[in-house]
Amino acid sequence: MRGLPKLKVNFEFERKKKDKPMKVPRAHTLNLGRMRKLVLLLLVGLFVYFGIVLIKANAIATSNTKLRHDIVRLNKQLDKASAGTTSYNPLVGQYMASFLTVYYTIPVDKQSDRISQLTNYFAKNISLPSNTNNQPTKLISAKLNGIFTVDNIKTAQYSLVVESDGKKADMTVNVPYTQDNDKLTVVGLPYIADTLDSVGHVGSARFQKGEKLLTDTDTVNDVKKFTKQFVNKYVSSSTKDMSLLMTNPVGLNGAVDLATLDDSNILVSGSTTKPVVTATMTVQVHGTNIMQTQTVRLELTKQSSTYFVTKFVQA
Repeated sequence: MRGLPKLKVNFEFERKKKDKPMKVPRAHTLNLGRMRKLVLLLLVGLFVYFGIVLIKANAIATSNTKLRHDIVRLNKQLDKASAGTTSYNPLVGQYMASFLTVYYTIPVDKQSDRISQLTNYFAKNISLPSNTNNQPTKLISAKLNGIFTVDNIKTAQYSLVVESDGKKADMTVNVPYTQDNDKLTVVGLPYIADTLDSVGHVGSARFQKGEKLLTDTDTVNDVKKFTKQFVNKYVSSSTKDMSLLMTNPVGLNGAVDLATLDDSNILVSGSTTKPVVTATMTVQVHGTNIMQTQTVRLELTKQSSTYFVTKFVQA
């Protein structure tokens, strides 16, 4: 009987323990207002970031544009500076003296020997036209005026004294050439130049790159007709008079007379609105029997019923 109270106490303890409520973990809730602020801050941050990136990109683009303009400007200044600078080069002087002696000393006979010698000086794709006038001449003297760089092509300008039929004539000629270390090559036919414009117009053998010729007969005929008229005016007119026909005017002012310019020596490429002409002509030094064969290249643009010369180069 003594064990009964103890059992009652244990029972009451177990009952109280079972009646005690269980603690439920508190659920995590989202604060919508706080989330909106976080999203807004994120959007503002992205907007500011991309704004900074855009500003920097525009600044870089502006800087690159300015740098390109500066490079073009400096290249033009360098080209202009080099174009007017006389340079002494014994190697060029020696080479040109030999070339000019062969080119302007035309014997009465042995023409084939002279042509053979000239091939050693000329670029491989340059040859004298078959109808070149080979009037006997002799080079008396040659003086180097300067070496110029125009259109990335070097040219040596010489003052020559050439004798023909017992008469001496003064001539100023430009000779385009290239140089690789100690090797030199004449890349264009020597041409009469205006001594007052010592920069000249430099040409090179790049004229003979096999450009696709125009097949439009009417355009080709019109261009050939214009070319003959232009060349006639070029050799006889002053630089001022040529300003109506070309972008960078130049004229020989009667220093030479046009001897021959055949249709067969006028090649027309380019397009119908912007033809390109490569013509080989023979001029005669005014008042003498001295003949000079030279090549001109005209880049034209169509204007109404005629053409305008946008670029004129000789070689």
